Amino acid sequence: MTRQRQAVLEVLSQADSQPDPSWVFDQVRKSMPNISFGTVNRTLSLLRQAGLVSYGRSVISTNHKDSPTDLRCHATCIRCGHMLDVRVGVGTDLDKETAAATGFVITGHRLDFFGLCPGCASKERES
Repeated sequence: MTRQRQAVLEVLSQADSQPDPSWVFDQVRKSMPNISFGTVNRTLSLLRQAGLVSYGRSVISTNHKDSPTDLRCHATCIRCGHMLDVRVGVGTDLDKETAAATGFVITGHRLDFFGLCPGCASKERES
């Protein structure tokens, strides 16, 4: 994971909409003024191929569900990229509720959390 890729992932994880490559480039340049648009574009392409970015958002695809009340997702550190599988108890079947609300035939869903792992959070508090 290069510094450029980490910067792009961090920008994507903080976006509150579905940004386009130009917006991502502008945001990354705030912390890395010498980065080129081509580098950001190639990074976005690599992240898409790796399944880390979909539709311009930083998400990781998860297709496995253990039970209707046990959802598997990921927690990813935006600084070092460390990722953990997490099982989160939910009181409802998200697929069925979404299908009922939208009329969609749901074939899967994604849920991911982003933040700082304990090691990176500790380093940030020290600085």
